[in-house]
Amino acid sequence: MAVSQMQRVRIFAHSSHRASLIKDLQELEIVHINNINEDVESSSEGESKTKIRNLQNDLSRLQSTIQYVYNYEPKKGLLNSFMGGGKPIFSFSEFDEIGKKIEADEWQVSSRRATEEQNVCDECNLMGDHLTRLTNQESRLHSEKENLIHWLNLDSPIENLHDTEKTAIRVGTIPIGIYDSLINEIRSSNIDLSVEVIDRTIGEVNVVMIFLKSEEQIIAPILAKNGFSMVSLPISSGKVIDRLKQIDDGIADISVQRNRIKQRSSELAFHRPRLMATYDYMREMLDREEVKASFTHTEYTFMIDGWSRKSDVPKMKEILSKKYEEIEIEASDPTDEDEPPVELKNNPVVRPYRMVTSLYGIPHYREIDPTKLLAPFLTIGFAICLTDAGYGFTVALLAGIIMILNRKRGVSDLIRILFLCGLTTGLIGAITGGWYGFTAKDLEESGSFLRHFVLLDPNVKQLEFLALIVLFGYIEVCFGFMVKTYISLKSRDWMSAFCDQIPWVLIMLLAAVFVLGMIGVEVPSMAKKIALAVIILCALIIVAFAGRDVKNIAGRIGSGIFAIYGNVTGTFGDTLSYMRLFALGLATGIIASSVNTIAGMLWTSTPGKIGAILVLIFGHPFNIAINALGGFIHSMRLQFVEFFTKFYEGGGTEFNPFKKKHIYIGISDEIKN
Repeated sequence: MAVSQMQRVRIFAHSSHRASLIKDLQELEIVHINNINEDVESSSEGESKTKIRNLQNDLSRLQSTIQYVYNYEPKKGLLNSFMGGGKPIFSFSEFDEIGKKIEADEWQVSSRRATEEQNVCDECNLMGDHLTRLTNQESRLHSEKENLIHWLNLDSPIENLHDTEKTAIRVGTIPIGIYDSLINEIRSSNIDLSVEVIDRTIGEVNVVMIFLKSEEQIIAPILAKNGFSMVSLPISSGKVIDRLKQIDDGIADISVQRNRIKQRSSELAFHRPRLMATYDYMREMLDREEVKASFTHTEYTFMIDGWSRKSDVPKMKEILSKKYEEIEIEASDPTDEDEPPVELKNNPVVRPYRMVTSLYGIPHYREIDPTKLLAPFLTIGFAICLTDAGYGFTVALLAGIIMILNRKRGVSDLIRILFLCGLTTGLIGAITGGWYGFTAKDLEESGSFLRHFVLLDPNVKQLEFLALIVLFGYIEVCFGFMVKTYISLKSRDWMSAFCDQIPWVLIMLLAAVFVLGMIGVEVPSMAKKIALAVIILCALIIVAFAGRDVKNIAGRIGSGIFAIYGNVTGTFGDTLSYMRLFALGLATGIIASSVNTIAGMLWTSTPGKIGAILVLIFGHPFNIAINALGGFIHSMRLQFVEFFTKFYEGGGTEFNPFKKKHIYIGISDEIKN
């Protein structure tokens, strides 16, 4: 279901066509190439490796330059970037012209004439290195200044601070709390001591001490005991004040040089789009060179092995056969042992939801595609979490604006999903009477025409709203078992279908008869008896056959009873998980109503009105953002945990045809030179 049919293709061709055929396949974008390199020696192998290495080096250099100049581009702001300020767009002719220059080897280092982009890379590389050196130099200067700043009042040249024949000079620090006691202790010992306090900090006293060498044996232990620490100043000559002035001048000069580099870098940022286009084209070249390594080849021939959509094979044969004479193309359907890559094929409405399927895992080739199945449940689950028509239409409007502004660059699947979820939220919100925090009761009191659309007010009939959500969850869980039944029937696993899935699906469906009776709906007694009989029969079938692989009768029956117990408790737990939607839906409405209440309380004075407007401007968007995020995550979690686990495995390989991949830019034939 919704998975494209694949065929295995093998292309045999003469080695002279190797480069051009690879480029043609990249242009066609229809072949998923397998890596089956058998390490066959070739005279061109060394040349190819050298070219790959050169391209990788050039791409690394380009990427560094692109990242460097990005920091100096005029910033467009978050909103502008999100709503259309994405990839730069080039026309086919512009991009082709860039490619011709690169193919002509004008970019490579060996070229005699450097391109403008290459000059930009060289200059940016030099400026980046210069900035690094300036930063390191500035860091060293700041570190030196930090060490010297507390010795600013030391007016003696550093070269004079050395021992003489009879005196010793010690430069260091003393803990401020014991400075006075230390000095008193030394002086009470009748020691001649000269102490000059240079500076005092929060915790230390910076001092220069002068005493007789003959008394050093007495003074040294006292200093050590009281925490005196020798200081080695970072300069060997001159005055501290002069060195600090030199440091300040050096830091100022570094700032001037940095500003000059930043100004020049801002000028070079103009080249960033073209650098990005150059990168993307060279990335294509690298892909072509690397894919050669996946070919089985001999001296005169080579073979390409891969997968293609069955519908594309005739087109590929026609195009390549017309262009090349020495070529043979074989196509065959996958065998049971093959595991072809998978391409999900969905209609435009469902297609965005492939993002959710991919997050869980691509299906195997012969597995069902759950995208179309999860789409309505995910959308309705999101809508229940918001339950506010105003919020829903706001989300849809914002997503629609982004889709329009980015129609040339391409719109992400998430934005398309939010657009559909927003519209659905608008409908469910209208039914439940929620409009930007105003409830169905508010609509009724105001006489708004919107009151006519209200079918259920969750703020008044909370139990009924909860029951509907639980019913919604029960339906999805039951549907999951139905899909499993379909898969078993399709694969002709008759025992699983008729002894496991169908009996349990019937039990789940017929249980509704008794639930209806419990909530007051009149159900004919005969219908109840028939339903009970079928349920008992189905339960007996499960008990008898669920443990059919167990040879022991008692073990088989025990396995069957355990299967019934597991199905009941599992279904019950999975269904109750949907109650989280109820909590999120009520929370959204309560927060929205609180925002309106706070704004109303402030609306009593002129300053209060300004505050009320700010509360509304920031409160409602915050509520929309936080609950839309929570609604999407929780709805997606329900699909993964409660729905997919009934029938879906995933883990397939995505169909990834060899094609041009534009990382940085977009291509549009609507833009003319």
